Amino acid sequence: MDIIYSLKKNIWAVILLSIALSFWWPSFGLFLQPSAIYLLMLLMLFSVLDMSYRKVFKELKHDFSKIILSLLIVHLAGPLIILFFKPWLEPSLFLGLILATAINAGISIVFLAKLYGGSSSQSLVIAALSQILSPIIVPTVVFIFASTTLHIDPMSMALTIAKLVLLPIALSMLVRRSSFYHGLVKISSSVNIILLFLLITAIIAPLRLLILSNLQQAGWLALLVALVLVVDFSLGFFLGKNRSEQVTFGISASYKNFVLANVLAMTLFGPLVALPAAIYAVLSNLFLIPLQFLCCPTSREAGKK
Repeated sequence: MDIIYSLKKNIWAVILLSIALSFWWPSFGLFLQPSAIYLLMLLMLFSVLDMSYRKVFKELKHDFSKIILSLLIVHLAGPLIILFFKPWLEPSLFLGLILATAINAGISIVFLAKLYGGSSSQSLVIAALSQILSPIIVPTVVFIFASTTLHIDPMSMALTIAKLVLLPIALSMLVRRSSFYHGLVKISSSVNIILLFLLITAIIAPLRLLILSNLQQAGWLALLVALVLVVDFSLGFFLGKNRSEQVTFGISASYKNFVLANVLAMTLFGPLVALPAAIYAVLSNLFLIPLQFLCCPTSREAGKK
């Protein structure tokens, strides 16, 4: 249990370990690749299992304007930055960057916000709304920004996102009525760590050769992604009126569902489009390392409240 607790407090280490394994032992990730969609659906199911939708609506009414602004940052700030660099990007990489930066906020922001001294209730609202609206928002943003670059079927993308996001939410509501619900909630954090580890390995391993054979290209993508991360976090940070809100909105605006972005890119477009999402996965979790050291004292106080 101490190991699981330690891993939960250092999600970035789990993710970086899975990325390292993808490069060191790619055959394991390639073996898991066909099951990536099902692993993601399980991850989503366990992530929303104990989500309180009443709490979501209550918090939304309380802080409506800031939450809407935060959602705009999540889905639009990154694509607008990438649009500026469009003339210097290959069409597939441009599409991949738009998809990676327009994707919904990761459900992990609820845990991360609490860990770093933010508000888990505010981040829960942003995560829930971003997830629920993603079948509409993500295909629309991608189509508007990248339809002139490559052929995009927004309906196909919307249906894929709905299957990966809304179906697990619907299943979680059915599970809540079952006799084994409380047992699943108890193990959900541990199961999610394992699922996340397996998923990232399944996503990164197929891109290993592509990254290694295009290191310069990957380097430029890393710089663009780093710029988006810093801008998104800063915009979210300045929405807050106190330290707790600043951390909450900063993390919520910058930490995306990179797993969903990778699965969508690989399923609908191919490895080259998935490359920016893989870079985003690495950079966003590296970004958590200095953030955790900066916010840890505050997060310990928040955890006692």
